Amino acid sequence: MRFLILLITVLLVRFTPLRGGIHPDPVAAWAGYSARFAQRRPSWQALLCLLLPLVPLELAFWLLVDVANGVFALLLGVLVLLLGLGSTKLVYAVSRRFDQAWARGDREAAALIAEHDLGIQAVDDDELLARVRGRLLWAALAGYFVPVFWFLLLGPMGALGYRLLRLFVDRLPADSQSYAVSLVHAMEWLPARLLVASFALVGHFDRVFESLSGVWSDWDKAPESLLMTAADAALAGGVETAPDSPVLASTHQLLVRAMLAWAVPVALLALLG
Repeated sequence: MRFLILLITVLLVRFTPLRGGIHPDPVAAWAGYSARFAQRRPSWQALLCLLLPLVPLELAFWLLVDVANGVFALLLGVLVLLLGLGSTKLVYAVSRRFDQAWARGDREAAALIAEHDLGIQAVDDDELLARVRGRLLWAALAGYFVPVFWFLLLGPMGALGYRLLRLFVDRLPADSQSYAVSLVHAMEWLPARLLVASFALVGHFDRVFESLSGVWSDWDKAPESLLMTAADAALAGGVETAPDSPVLASTHQLLVRAMLAWAVPVALLALLG
């Protein structure tokens, strides 16, 4: 059933207005409430508050599995996975406008778009492009690859639980993030490395592994830095684009190919039962 839930969700995100997420977003609202709760209560209580909705949802999913041949469980699974994926529409829309400004040579407009919509500032064009590319990679990891990974392991509640934690961390004050950041980092550690391995498979294999020699098992290595290093190495010869393509086109293609690299083994596992 998990493969069917994932397939339906991908089709909905790809071909319907749900690509922009569900609005209003109850997951973001609950994460915001839990972050405010964390300022008044011990951290473990705030964490319990944050993850509390997973209990009745998991119970409902379990009770509905045998009802109407599992149709209601399927619909609930799709809904929960949609909530777990959230939306990366803003980042991709900004990247298109950034591409357009960059293509017409208006570096000042591109910098303003990055600063206003993504909060990115840079001292020169190379740093600006690198940071925007990094934000695009990070949006794909946190908005798609990590939720899908935990969905495949734990079901829809795994994806939703990760997104709750990710939004919770983003809303906590910097001095209160230690325990939550460690938990989110643990959930992102393995998916980030699987995504990097996907870059190697669809890009320049030798350069990716050479560039990451000695850091694959580094627990403290930030996912953003890992992705940037791997993507730069993969794009050095593995993914070609036309000379007049947008400046971020190669990064988009790399991510699409990485998604296909994930889709093949998932489909095979589903066929093998």
